[in-house]
Amino acid sequence: MAMISRDSKRPYVEEDQLDGLTALPISVKHHIQERLSSMEEAARMSILSRPWRYVWASIPKLVFSAQVCQRKLLIDVIDTILLQHHGAIKTFVLEISSIPPSKHSVIDQWMLLLSRNGIMNLNLLNLQDAAPYILPSYMYDVEIESLCLANCIFKPPCSFRGFHKLKSLSLLKVVLLLDDIAASFLWMPYLVILQVNACRGFPNAKIYAPRLSQVYFLTRRTKTLDLGHFMDCRKLKTVRLVSSKKNQEKPVNLTYLLNCWTEILNFTMDNYYLKSFATEAERLPAYLNNLKVMTLFEFDFDDEDQIFSLLRMFILSPNLNDLHLVLSSKKKDVGVEVNVINHFEGPFYRTLGVFNLERLTVKNFHGSRIEMLFVRFVLASAPSLLQSTILIEDVESVDQS
Repeated sequence: MAMISRDSKRPYVEEDQLDGLTALPISVKHHIQERLSSMEEAARMSILSRPWRYVWASIPKLVFSAQVCQRKLLIDVIDTILLQHHGAIKTFVLEISSIPPSKHSVIDQWMLLLSRNGIMNLNLLNLQDAAPYILPSYMYDVEIESLCLANCIFKPPCSFRGFHKLKSLSLLKVVLLLDDIAASFLWMPYLVILQVNACRGFPNAKIYAPRLSQVYFLTRRTKTLDLGHFMDCRKLKTVRLVSSKKNQEKPVNLTYLLNCWTEILNFTMDNYYLKSFATEAERLPAYLNNLKVMTLFEFDFDDEDQIFSLLRMFILSPNLNDLHLVLSSKKKDVGVEVNVINHFEGPFYRTLGVFNLERLTVKNFHGSRIEMLFVRFVLASAPSLLQSTILIEDVESVDQS
């Protein structure tokens, strides 16, 4: 029991009584240290008491931030921590930009240690314009659950058939060298989230991921991206497809994909992918009855194909609730606008009927006549509309109704 001494207002704790922090289970202590900003702070907690002295050395989550790397030699810090660490290392996050290519063999040694020590979540971030790091071959045999690579080379051995327990895969500026397994399957039965950003050499192999729910693709060249690999991903709910602004390739055909993605809830695409619905005028994909949110980037009201595709998406998505348009910032051509306006006011758009849109957001609004007519069309066709937000170009000027 705590008592108050006569000459002090601080409570006195009997020596045989443990304080609350010391009595915490080791899993809770690890959770506290994982919330600290760096491994250095976790190590400083060893001064709390004798039971806390070596808690940091068994923490299963190691995160080495860029701030730590700037203050000390990163290789020495990690070598010291790994040398004193005991127990499994389930999560390892490392910014490797400051490590020169001549020292990448040291990273290989760390990866070997992790591969034998229960690693489940691995983040290797090479965010600067440094030489890419080659993920060693033995890492492809690890039953990893989450993998995030930035500016790395992904070159698995010929025997590689996929990560069988992987749930999340994020690739940023990664070079994929998968020619040797081009004719085989990549087996990822538990994969839920896939993010591919500015990567090269996307695999020609068939990807088996029946639980895939979220797909994010940001590509420079769509010729290297075969979306047909994901035809069997019937549980997809969130899809984001964005290409390079300078992409002049023929639009891919999304019709056959949307026929498979019947459960999609959130769909994001740019003007390149949107145009695919204008080029396939004779065919329509199945109705997307579950689609609730749609976002369109670089939308141009001067482009008749984009307008036509947008209205077709209204037809295909009778339960669409949220529409977000990010307009192109290029200047308007008045001559072209007149032709599009005449088409926009045609009978086709007056026969679309009523739809269930509840929220409309338009960014980079220029105030042209065609844009005003579109807003009028939405207000007249969406009686359930609850909120409309118009942002004039990059100025935070909002009109809500």
